[in-house]
Amino acid sequence: MTAIAKEKFKPYFDEIYRRADRVTEITIGGYFLFGLFLAFFYDTWLVGLGVGSLSLILYFGVKFLLRGKYVHHYVGSLVVAIFMAQFIYQMHGLFEMHFTAFVAVIVLMAYQNYKVFIPATIFIVMHHGIFAYIQYLGFVNNEETYQSVYFTQLDYMDLQTFLFHVGLVAVAVVIAASYSIYTRNRSKFLIQKMIESEEQADITKTNILFAKEIANSNYDKEFDLNEEDPLSSALMDMRESLKKSSIREEQERFTNKGLAELSNIIRDNGSNLKDLTYEVIEFLVKYMKLNQGGFFIVKEEGDDTFLELEGCYAYDRRKKINKKIQPGEGLVGQSYQEKDSIYLTEVPENYINIKSGLGDANPRSIIITPVKRDEYIEGIMELASFRVLKEYERDFLEKAGESIAVALNTAKVNQKTTELYQQSQQQTEEMRAQEEEMRQNMEELSATQEEMQRTQKDYEKMLVDAQNENEELRKQLASKL
Repeated sequence: MTAIAKEKFKPYFDEIYRRADRVTEITIGGYFLFGLFLAFFYDTWLVGLGVGSLSLILYFGVKFLLRGKYVHHYVGSLVVAIFMAQFIYQMHGLFEMHFTAFVAVIVLMAYQNYKVFIPATIFIVMHHGIFAYIQYLGFVNNEETYQSVYFTQLDYMDLQTFLFHVGLVAVAVVIAASYSIYTRNRSKFLIQKMIESEEQADITKTNILFAKEIANSNYDKEFDLNEEDPLSSALMDMRESLKKSSIREEQERFTNKGLAELSNIIRDNGSNLKDLTYEVIEFLVKYMKLNQGGFFIVKEEGDDTFLELEGCYAYDRRKKINKKIQPGEGLVGQSYQEKDSIYLTEVPENYINIKSGLGDANPRSIIITPVKRDEYIEGIMELASFRVLKEYERDFLEKAGESIAVALNTAKVNQKTTELYQQSQQQTEEMRAQEEEMRQNMEELSATQEEMQRTQKDYEKMLVDAQNENEELRKQLASKL
């Protein structure tokens, strides 16, 4: 039996030994009282009290001094054999009293240990052999001293008789020992089944508790499950599958909810580019539990293309000083040029600081994501955090960037349309003013023309009158001549 098996069986066999001890002690106590009972009839008080008391002291003394050991089992075996010898002497050689040893053998079977028969068997054989030989010599040699040993009431104990008695004892001991071996093996079998049943019950109880935690969506609570148990293994596989499914659903819920709220923000602020960029970057920082963010818009002035910080949230003021970034300049410009996200978990010193009421510190991670549609970059988002972003959060930013890009393009078109509309209105007002001025000029010109016509008519009339006067004068002058 291995050490582990012995350790498992020990509590159960300790209970068997405890009950066997109780039977043995009752037997020993009964034998002691029986010895006192015999002393009344045979006047053998010295033997009854002396040997009986010493036997009790031997057994209980060893049990007390060697607590936790099993030595008193073997001492008890020796003591019941000693009581057998005591009874033979008390009854002056009534040899049949050795049947009390057979009673003791039956009692010792309660230990289910064949080894406990060894002390009693050795004592009985040695006792019978030695004292039978002594008494036999007394009868053969007529030695009265040897004859008074009172081992047996027979005239003598020859070898044949002795062998018959020893043989009977041996048979009784062999039968008892064999039955003890059988009962011990049977007990081991039953105990093993009981242990397995208890272990299985514990496993089942643990599995039930584990299943309840799974039913309550508590996938992180640890249990000491038996991996060799098929049900436990199946439950662990189920938990891992449900845990992955739950994580996936939580991530999808995070993405879908974020995109839905982002759509509302885009719908409410789609007409104003500045409001849109600010509301979007504020939402992303708060929704993803980040610390700060900036939104750079791609702008063109003639042949010059650059990125300009349009919206920001909790951004460092020093960062806002340089609002224009050229393509390829810094991480933002690099992300624009490569049309791909940049994710850093080792942020360079003094690249960016996250400020709070207690001071500022370098972020743990930075992600720079292009806002693009059909490979055309509309802007760049830069977000910083004191924590490392998870993969599904980075994927969410990629998806959000696509929706934002469309809205950004629409906002740009709307803004351009608004600017063109305002420019058109301004030009229309200018044209109206010019038309009014021209109308006034035309009216003035018409008035001038009318005045000129009147003046011309006056001139013509004056000319006609002058001509008439001249003609009259000419006639008068001609008549005079």
